Amino acid sequence: MANENVSALAAMLMQMSPGIERLFKAAQFLIQSPVLRQTYIIGTAQSGGSVIPAGATNFILPQQDFSHSLEFPFEIERIRFVVDQAHTFRDCRIVLQDLSYSETWMKSPVPIAGLIDANTGFWELRRPWILRAQGSGLQFYVDNLDVANPLMLYIELHGSLIKPTATSRV
Repeated sequence: MANENVSALAAMLMQMSPGIERLFKAAQFLIQSPVLRQTYIIGTAQSGGSVIPAGATNFILPQQDFSHSLEFPFEIERIRFVVDQAHTFRDCRIVLQDLSYSETWMKSPVPIAGLIDANTGFWELRRPWILRAQGSGLQFYVDNLDVANPLMLYIELHGSLIKPTATSRV
C-alpha cells in the first residue's frame, strides 16, 4: 500500500513539474532584477487643477507641478487628463516638452481628445518615457479653445520610480 502511494505521488509530481518550472521561470525576474519599480504619480499641485483663461494659447502650466527632484528616475507609462464638467477634451490642446532633454513631443498643439481613451481619460504611452533623476521635468503648454469660459485642467503622470535593488551594482 505504501509503495502504491509513493508511486502515485511520484507520478503526480512528474505531471506537475512543467507547470512548476514555468512558475519559477516567470518569477525569476523578482530574484534577479537589478531594479525595483515602485508605483509613483506626479500631479497638478492644485487639487482641482490649473485654471486656463478663456481663449488662452500657449498657457504654461506651473513647471514645479511636473518637476522630478527625487534621486531615482521616473518612468512615465501614461498621462491622465481631467477637465471640469463644463468642458470636454475637445476644448483644449497641448504641447508637451521634456525639460531635461529639451525634447518637444509634438510639432504643434494637439487636441487632448485625440490622445486619450475617452472612457478612462488616460493617454497610454506606447513606450515609457523616463524623466531623469534630480532636476528633470515636463512642461505643458495648453490652449483653451473656449473663448468665453476659463477651463480647469488637472493632469497626472502615472508610472514607476526605478530603484536599484540591494544586489545590483549601479
